[in-house]
Amino acid sequence: MSQTVVRGVFDSPEEEYARKNGLRFVHDRILVARTRSETPGGYEGRIYYLCFKDSGQPYIRKEVFTPGISAGSCMGGEFNEDLPMDFLVDCDLEKFSDEFPMRCYEQILKNKELAEFIRKWNERYKAQMSDVPRK
Repeated sequence: MSQTVVRGVFDSPEEEYARKNGLRFVHDRILVARTRSETPGGYEGRIYYLCFKDSGQPYIRKEVFTPGISAGSCMGGEFNEDLPMDFLVDCDLEKFSDEFPMRCYEQILKNKELAEFIRKWNERYKAQMSDVPRK
C-alpha cells in the first residue's frame, strides 16, 4: 500500500478514491465543541476537535486563544492529547464527553456530525472484526 494518505469523511468521494487507488484513508478532523470564558483581561476561547494521525490514531486537539492587552496581540496555543487506538470501540457521545470539560457536555450530546461518525466507525470496526479469523 502507498504511503499517501487521503483525508475526508466516511462515504465520501475521497474515501472512494482512496479505496480505488489502494491509498490509505484517514477521517478528517471533526469539530467537537467551542467554549468561551470571561477572564479578568477579557475572555478565553477554546475549540476542541477529534483528529486522526496518518496512522489512524485518534487524538483531541485543543486550540486556546485569548486577546492580549495591546492591539494585535493574542495569546494561547494548540495542544494535542492522544487517545488509545481502541478509544472509539463501543463509544457513544456520553462516554466521549468524559474526555472534555463539563461545559462541553451539552454541545457534544447535540453534535450530530460526531454522533454519525462514531456510529459509522463502530459499524466498520465490528464488520472488520467479524472478518478476522479466530484461532
